[in-house]
Amino acid sequence: MGAFNRYREALRIPGIARVVAAAFLCRLLAGMVSLALLLAAVEAGGGYASAGAVTAAYAVALTIAAPVWGRRADRLGLSRSLVTGVALQLLAFAAFVAAVLLLPEPPLLVAAAFLVGSVNPPSGAVTGTVFTTYVTGAQARRTLLALNGLMTEGVFIVGPMLVGALVAVLSPLAAVVATAVVSTVGALWLATAPAVRATGHARSPVPTGESPQPSGRRFGWPAGQAGILAAVALAAAGIGAVNVTAVAHATQIGASAGLLLGLMAVGGVLSSFLYGGLRLPGTLPAQLTTVLTLYGASILLLGLDLGLVATMATLFVIGFANGPADAMESEIVAERAAEGSRTQAFGWLVSANWIGFAAGTSLTGYVIERAGTPGPGAIVGAAASVLAAAVALIRPGTTARAATPEPHIP
Repeated sequence: MGAFNRYREALRIPGIARVVAAAFLCRLLAGMVSLALLLAAVEAGGGYASAGAVTAAYAVALTIAAPVWGRRADRLGLSRSLVTGVALQLLAFAAFVAAVLLLPEPPLLVAAAFLVGSVNPPSGAVTGTVFTTYVTGAQARRTLLALNGLMTEGVFIVGPMLVGALVAVLSPLAAVVATAVVSTVGALWLATAPAVRATGHARSPVPTGESPQPSGRRFGWPAGQAGILAAVALAAAGIGAVNVTAVAHATQIGASAGLLLGLMAVGGVLSSFLYGGLRLPGTLPAQLTTVLTLYGASILLLGLDLGLVATMATLFVIGFANGPADAMESEIVAERAAEGSRTQAFGWLVSANWIGFAAGTSLTGYVIERAGTPGPGAIVGAAASVLAAAVALIRPGTTARAATPEPHIP
């Protein structure tokens, strides 16, 4: 069966097409919000330093809150948590808009942005839970998680374009309002989807025969997932390093950073699509290790003194090498999640990605500034990716009770 056929079959599962469409709207928030908040803060007169603090506050709050929202969804229901998150997020966006219009002081804008990030509806975690619990076929799950990766790449192309168009026609504050509207519509559409309601508190069997690892009692720490979350954070650090290195390299050769990063995203979209239609040999951790090793090796090429065409090709290869990693990581997290805590596990996955990305961008920026050349940034990215590849092979050592199989969900 070809890749297109696998995607068509997966989307024919009752209720899944709506979940996918709603999830894409929800994910547009990630592609729009940071840029919209930053531009609104700049227009408010705070300068780029305070605007950077605004976007950082949003990211930090999201990192802290994602597992909390995931745990709430597992305990109180997926739909209920989405609706609660939407209501609180609308209030938080309103507070940010009011601060920009009435009292645009940097500390107040930072506090409002932190509030927006802390009440982000757990749409990504809920989507992952539906794809890995409601959907029972292993290949269909893999295809949908690959589609999830496609959406992740896609929103970081579409989102900034939408924000740029809104800013050009209206204003940065209008882009913030539009971001809130898109997030609200997507999350409510997802919350009311029959597949989400059917999933509810469902506890699915472990797909590959591994025993699920119980989450820690305090703070909901997923005790059996420390290894995969560390690998995710390191891989995200590699992505952050590549982004900074690509921008620095683009400046050095007089190229468009947006074009170079866009080519990397295109490579990721293509390989994610292909992954969703393939049956690969070996275990998931082994597959992830292979992907991350290839990713690290290709990053090293970015450290060479390349011209424009070679740099464009290199970034496409880098994106292509890393494309399936997001889907693989999601599959492993789902396999190792304890009964009744899968949404929380996906929340921790979100946090690990944000933490790693922030660490990778900050460290690489410092290294490149000290060295005066982009080359060392590529070394940082490659090292983080190869280390992630090694960590991905570590299996959880905790012995846990087996999951109780659930009846097939149509």
